[in-house]
Amino acid sequence: MNRTGRRPPRGTALLAVLSLLCGWLALRPAGPGTAVARADRPLWTPDRLPALLAEAQGTVDLGRAVDQLLSVAGVRSCLAVYEGDRPVLVRHPDDALTPASTQKILLATAALAVLGPDFRFETKLVSDAPPRDGAVGRLWLVGAGDPTLATPEYIAWLKSKPRYELRQSTPLGDLVDGMVSAGVRTVAGGITGDDSRYDRQRSVPTWKPVYVAENEVGPLSALVVNEGFTRFEPPEQRAPDPAVHAAGELTRLAGTAGVAVAGPPASGPAPAGAVTVARVRSAPLADILAGMLRESDNTAAELVTKELGVARAHDGSTAAGTRAVTDALAAAGLPTAGLRLGDGSGLETTNRASCTLLADVLRRPDPPAGPRFADLLAVAGRTGTLALRLNNTPLDGKLRAKTGSLDGVAGLAGYLDGRRALSFALLANGSLSDAAGRLLEDRLVALLAAYPGPQPRL
Repeated sequence: MNRTGRRPPRGTALLAVLSLLCGWLALRPAGPGTAVARADRPLWTPDRLPALLAEAQGTVDLGRAVDQLLSVAGVRSCLAVYEGDRPVLVRHPDDALTPASTQKILLATAALAVLGPDFRFETKLVSDAPPRDGAVGRLWLVGAGDPTLATPEYIAWLKSKPRYELRQSTPLGDLVDGMVSAGVRTVAGGITGDDSRYDRQRSVPTWKPVYVAENEVGPLSALVVNEGFTRFEPPEQRAPDPAVHAAGELTRLAGTAGVAVAGPPASGPAPAGAVTVARVRSAPLADILAGMLRESDNTAAELVTKELGVARAHDGSTAAGTRAVTDALAAAGLPTAGLRLGDGSGLETTNRASCTLLADVLRRPDPPAGPRFADLLAVAGRTGTLALRLNNTPLDGKLRAKTGSLDGVAGLAGYLDGRRALSFALLANGSLSDAAGRLLEDRLVALLAAYPGPQPRL
């Protein structure tokens, strides 16, 4: 249960008396026979008192309404609400709870700090010798962790879905264009996929098996095409070997462009000193992170995590990546007490984070050369995981947030443009269904949007 003590009714009356007293003290002369010095206009003046008292009452009313909302049997929660740097409402903000996908806010913050907003994944096509008379022996497709590498069919499918329509994909076909531009017409030894940049752990061992069985996340690899799915319409099918799948898709596209590729696709490391035949670069990291946050893309989150491991420790593993995230947050002066990360996406149920940490990340100033963090998040009624939520309501377009949902976990953190511009973080763990969690989040947002005016009925 998450209930705090209620302020007795006489508290509001006492606040009004104190306010009037402060106003009188601010206006009275300094003393007998003493001229009153000119000074800045005091905060407590009679014309300001009605607004100040209304705000104070609005804060009291908001606290009562939120306490009632969060008083759910069997549910622990934390909440931190700010107007700029001013705390409006906090409830158990330092409790470390399971964050679900709101954790991706932490990953994005670390990735921007370590890799930079302009970082791009670069996928290469290499050979052991330059093309000769339009022919090469074997080509290696060398993966660099790009989670957005896609075939034309997958790109078209994404554009047809409201949740994914804004994703910026890296066209696999651009490598075929590069191959043709390099004069390659025949690949005598076939195409081999190289995913040696990261480890070959295809999932996080401590995840619930259902996450893989229900394709909540694709197979993890430094070389994935179409997020590692051979079929992306339900029921989806996972590639047994993502590198072989990627090589196979490139072989298919090359054939349609008139390049003859002999032999089946394979997987294995490229030889040292290989010659680059073609390359394709992803969109800037800031755009990839925007897609990851808007869509709650678990595969992208896990691959970005492994890339952080490479950047900080030359180790493309989940463990190295999560250490890099924690270190980057601590180096930025953020409160990491109680933080525990077992993955990058937030699927791991033993992950822990506090509302204080999430709220502090959201309140950080946007860097001059970086993206505006609010622009990376889903918009209610418009985009990503919020595309079909709160649409055709007064909150349509007013909420930018990262959602989080697991069995018994609900989370929402972001920015709200209501009567006041607020940032907030909410986590709730316990006896919550998905529907109950979403209702809790929507009701909280409605209460915050009305602050400091009269609160809507729950």
